[in-house]
Amino acid sequence: MTNASVVPVRRVLLVEDDASIARFIDMALEDEGVDLTVCGDVESALAVLHKGPVGLVITDLMLPGLSGYDLVERLHSEPALLAGAKLVIFSAGVNLDKQARLEGRGIWRILRKPASVAQLQACVLEAFAGHDAAPPAEDVPAQPADPSSAESDAVLAYFGGDAALFRAYRAKCLVQFEHDLVAGDAALHAGDLAGLQRLSHSLSTVFRTLGWAEDGLVAKQLEALAASGDTQASATAWYQVRRRLVG
Repeated sequence: MTNASVVPVRRVLLVEDDASIARFIDMALEDEGVDLTVCGDVESALAVLHKGPVGLVITDLMLPGLSGYDLVERLHSEPALLAGAKLVIFSAGVNLDKQARLEGRGIWRILRKPASVAQLQACVLEAFAGHDAAPPAEDVPAQPADPSSAESDAVLAYFGGDAALFRAYRAKCLVQFEHDLVAGDAALHAGDLAGLQRLSHSLSTVFRTLGWAEDGLVAKQLEALAASGDTQASATAWYQVRRRLVG
């Protein structure tokens, strides 16, 4: 039975299976007074919602098992689970077809990956405090950066100019890459192209957030190849992505 008690202040449920992206959101919101719960799949997210209300649900669309679309449909058919919370789609490549599929399903907002710290903070502030509390849409640099550097461009674009936050995030990503290597190799060995597709989908966002635009494009190519079922081409693309993860 869903708990209909008062929603805790700024309680946010994030449904995201990629640890690096979840960590980025956690770091972006750590000073915003947010009680963040992260679930890697739809089943565990539904279990959280059954236990008590949240004020904001942020979900990816590409997830292991049930998809984000499945979660949206479940919340639309059982509004008591959402209990008035705002529902945000956080995904890359949300085209017109995907938007049409989501239409009329109670989506409050669509955030496209990769989103900046400022965009995430603005989303949370507006969700909990109303339209009059949203900060400016553009990031304001907190520290000077070298505009000739792709890395510094990423600091400005996604971290509001906060180089220290960027470095902390990059360090955590480098640790996560070791796990991504194992997961990618295992998926390829098992012929699990769906798993390889999900991994490359996430890595394309992480790479772009780190300022690795070309590697992000390669990861997107791998995602498309895996989705098409081309095992040989997927293997070739994976080894290109793999070199970035190792290096």
